[in-house]
Amino acid sequence: MNILRIGITHFDQEGLELINSTFEEILLDEICTRTTYTSVGEEAIDEALNDWDEGNTDAIMVVPAKDDARLNPASLEGMDMIIWGNLRMAFVNEESDFESQMEMLHHAMKRDFDIDIPRITPILDAENYKAYDVVLVNDREQGLKDFLELSQGNGVAYTTGRELVCTSPFSAESFHESIYLAKDILKARERYDEAHKNPLPKLFVDKKDDIKKH
Repeated sequence: MNILRIGITHFDQEGLELINSTFEEILLDEICTRTTYTSVGEEAIDEALNDWDEGNTDAIMVVPAKDDARLNPASLEGMDMIIWGNLRMAFVNEESDFESQMEMLHHAMKRDFDIDIPRITPILDAENYKAYDVVLVNDREQGLKDFLELSQGNGVAYTTGRELVCTSPFSAESFHESIYLAKDILKARERYDEAHKNPLPKLFVDKKDDIKKH
């Protein structure tokens, strides 16, 4: 995948203006083509989901309203994450089985982020987050607060555990990062799926038969 086909939705006029102004930069046209929907909010998200389901786009980006604090504005099932550079934070869903969520997170770290043995910590601070691949937290409100302090209000929301890659920028400064993240995840998945498509058969030698042959 050389050029990312991305469907971009927005919730208000400010979001649309951000999309248009950002895409005036030639650099983005070199890495992606976009579909920007004339509808807004949930209706636009439904259109974007249909487009993706029909194979017309590779990923979706949701530009939330200015005061929308949701980490998952598209209301997707899975495990919510927020990402800023090497800082990744995942949120436990108390309504789901913890073990299945951990399996989902481990698989996502391998397939989406090229990390074979993910290092997970429940504690976020400026000293230790760089030593871990993902911070797993229960308290969504406190975790988001701590994350935004470190990222200075920037970052990208992403929901793991599904084939659809959907990102959402926290700020205008995170718009580019939201697109690059979607592209990087899709490329990582291509590599992972290709490597696991035809695993080498386990070679087994029956030593008794081998001795008889000699």
